[in-house]
Amino acid sequence: MRYVINVNLPMKKLLGSLVTIGLIGGFAVFLTSSFFSDTETSQGNVLQAGSLDLEIDNESYYNGVLNTDTTWTLADLTNQLFFNFLDLKPDDFGEDTISLHAENDFWACMEINVTKNDDVTCTEPELEDDPNCAVPGEGLGELGDAVNFVWWPDDGDNVLEADEEPFIKISSASAALNQSITLADSTDNVWTGNPGPLSGGTTHYIGKAWCFGTLGTSPLAENDYESPADDNNNNATQGEPEDGGLTCDGTFLDNATQTDSLMGDVSFTAFQARHNESFLCNPPDISCAENAIIYASSFSDNDQGLRKDSTAVLANRSVPSAAFGAPQTSGADSDVGFPAGSFFSLGFPLSGNTASIVFGFAEPFYPNPSGPDLQVFEVTGGIYPDEKVKVEASSAAVGPWTVLSASATRDEDIELGILPSAQFVRLTDVSDINLFSGTGDATPDGYDVDALKAFCTVVED
Repeated sequence: MRYVINVNLPMKKLLGSLVTIGLIGGFAVFLTSSFFSDTETSQGNVLQAGSLDLEIDNESYYNGVLNTDTTWTLADLTNQLFFNFLDLKPDDFGEDTISLHAENDFWACMEINVTKNDDVTCTEPELEDDPNCAVPGEGLGELGDAVNFVWWPDDGDNVLEADEEPFIKISSASAALNQSITLADSTDNVWTGNPGPLSGGTTHYIGKAWCFGTLGTSPLAENDYESPADDNNNNATQGEPEDGGLTCDGTFLDNATQTDSLMGDVSFTAFQARHNESFLCNPPDISCAENAIIYASSFSDNDQGLRKDSTAVLANRSVPSAAFGAPQTSGADSDVGFPAGSFFSLGFPLSGNTASIVFGFAEPFYPNPSGPDLQVFEVTGGIYPDEKVKVEASSAAVGPWTVLSASATRDEDIELGILPSAQFVRLTDVSDINLFSGTGDATPDGYDVDALKAFCTVVED
């Protein structure tokens, strides 16, 4: 019997199969020539320096009337004058409100200097009250002692109010116009009473008043007065001194000041606050010479810890004054040969003790531009695990405290960091108690303080 098998496929089906194979083959080639990918682009990146441009304006009143000669709008100072009064008479008075502007946070300082206080000529009435005027000359004038000033942080309303404490109290021009003033630095801010810079983009006002005679203050209640200035009226008046919280009396003056001339310079300086946290307007004259070195000489807040076995630290290691003065150790990692009882042991913070103490110096110490600011000496009698201490500093014995080192080892050098100065140092044991072992008198008792050394102090005049 014959069997016939038909293997012919319809052409339509065959073509369909071939097309399918072709698509699969093409897709396989595509997958082998490409990977997952993504592109993100940040365009127009810019680094551009900022600026610190101090600008000043002034609103000035002379005998209660707005004085256009000494009033100007916001500007960089060129030929503007805060004082330009050429015919003074006893009982004359003036008040200015100065404003400071800068675009970034800044420290602000003011410098005032008398440049002239002279007898110019000698009138007959003047000679009667000032016989020395017979020989006119530089520095012989009386006007500097007869005109008095007061300066205060103002809120912009041109008057002295009860909450505005003068930063230059009433004094003669000779005294008031010869000093450097801190408006805002790392130790003071006359507007807030606390250290801190002036905010950029904010207007800061200074009030200034003077009297040819006796100047007095009678501050108004807070926010009890609106500025008399009117943008559309340059003839606005402030009235009598009493209207601005001040008094002026020149009735006692004689003729000794006739024709006298007084001149002075007033300058304002702004410094960037960012990255300049320790700025001082009037930094002290600091020495880091050998004779400027001082050592801790007092203590407070002693909260000594315990030995590793929770017993009390030995008596001859528990006298804080043993750490006063220069160290008995060499500063080497492993000291030997130091006297017994020549150091103070902090102990470990066990049973609720903090294992801390505050040491004080007789005067403040300051950053050292070419070396360590502070060194804490630790006693290590031979080879021993590292003993560590947290070091904090402050200008006051009760803080607030700034951490200088969270874990200083042995005789490590310490920097003041952001602090402009310090006078007290708080030490707290932070040694790893698990590294220590021993029994009896050899039981470890934490960081052993030999001395505290400060390198830079104020030069005495």
